[in-house]
Formats: sequence, structure tokens, C-alpha cells
Amino acid sequence: MMHKFYASGFIYDSSTQQILLQHITPKDLSSSPWTLLGRTCSSEKTAEEAFKKTVLKLLGVKPKNVFSIYTYLDSETHETKIVFYVELRKSKKFPDNRVSSFSWFTLKQISRLKLADQTKQDITVGQRVIDSAIRKSLGQQTLE
Repeated sequence: MMHKFYASGFIYDSSTQQILLQHITPKDLSSSPWTLLGRTCSSEKTAEEAFKKTVLKLLGVKPKNVFSIYTYLDSETHETKIVFYVELRKSKKFPDNRVSSFSWFTLKQISRLKLADQTKQDITVGQRVIDSAIRKSLGQQTLE
């Protein structure tokens, strides 16, 4: 039996400190929150490969560096979820399609968006991982 997992994450623009999120277009627009990019997988060898494939399929971008944020077991779905981020040096506009639209947000803007609680948690932890990587690159002490 093949192991199923959910690989998700976001694109981070280090020059503007913005995060790219996805808005899946449902029949009822008012009920749809912004989400991370992701999907349930079982065919890829690793979650990182699955996330790279998702980014390529949704955005047409082949990510070079994928950074792990964390892994957890979803208590509701009992599914292993692995969260990543991809860093871009310069944000670009990604075209909407018939299923999704994409927008860049600052952390301040994200705090005002309609998001699922878990998505908020994933972004918060992701920002801490990014901040720690920045401090480490500057030679500052980090918690590890």
C-alpha cells in the first residue's frame, strides 16, 4: 500500500517579504478562503517532489530550492501534512485560471484575510522559519 500525504506551501518573495496564496474559485465566492498551494499525493517518492510538481502545474514555475517548514498529522483527516516554501527573488504576476486565482500578500494583509485556522498556523510557522534563516545568514543567533 502506498503512503498518502498532503504536500502544501507557499511562494515567498524575499525582496518584498510577500507570500503568494491561492484562492480556489467555488460556486459560492463568499465561502472560499485563501489557501496554500497543495494537494494530496501518493505517487511521488517524496513530499518535496510532490510540492515541486504542484508549483510547476499551478504556476508554470520549476522551483530550484524548496525549504521545509514542518510536518504534522492532521487530527481531523488523519493525513500527514508536510508544509514547504519556495523563495523567489522577485515576485511576478501569475495568471488566474478557471479554478484558481493567485495574489501576493504582506503579513499584515494576511492577518486580515479569510483563512482557515490551519492555514494561519502554517503561514505563522513558515514566517518564523524564514526569519530564522535570515538571522542565520546574517550571523545572528537562532534557536535550533
